[in-house]
Amino acid sequence: MRATLGAGTAAALLIYAAQAQGGSETTLPADPPRTAPAVGWAEGARAFFPASARVGTAPSALPNPENGTDVDEIDVVDAHWMALTMWGEARGDGEAAMRAVGHVIDNRRRSGRHGGHATDTVSEAWQFSCWNPGDPNRAAMETIDRLDEGSDEHRLWLAAQRIAGEILAGESADPTGGALFYHTVAVAPSWSSGIDPAVRIGDHLFFLEARSA
Repeated sequence: MRATLGAGTAAALLIYAAQAQGGSETTLPADPPRTAPAVGWAEGARAFFPASARVGTAPSALPNPENGTDVDEIDVVDAHWMALTMWGEARGDGEAAMRAVGHVIDNRRRSGRHGGHATDTVSEAWQFSCWNPGDPNRAAMETIDRLDEGSDEHRLWLAAQRIAGEILAGESADPTGGALFYHTVAVAPSWSSGIDPAVRIGDHLFFLEARSA
């Protein structure tokens, strides 16, 4: 089954997620107050995506070269939210950085400490700055369906969808080596002080650990 997300539904999800988030720098994790509750996907998204509709083939999923069929069916809601966050956080550094951010999302999800779905992970308060109030990337994400076809931003959005599908289908190698945290070179949060990054991709530094507050 090849499933896609309608523009109206996507917009509703974006509005819900945007309203739920707090402010922070472009860091993972950030330093704001830690009393803000995490916002899971279920409360806001289940009405739009019942359980029977969550599983499908990711948009732009690549064929499986081994058997000539589509990649394994995946959770299309997770794929959409992961792609949005990848695009919002790292499109300025291109596909390689978006893929790395996608793997951080997946690594955090797999760790068991950030929810069972990518939607749970990316909607945690204070974690991904693209969802913060006033962040210009959030405004861009809220109008993702209005991108001009053929533009660089539209091309990167299509790439983000494809990469998210690859990650969730297990068809993507993790360039971060298992990183759970990252920030850009433009900031120096306290949690990364004295810790060597596992890898630098573009202007993004990826870390396997973070200093406790």
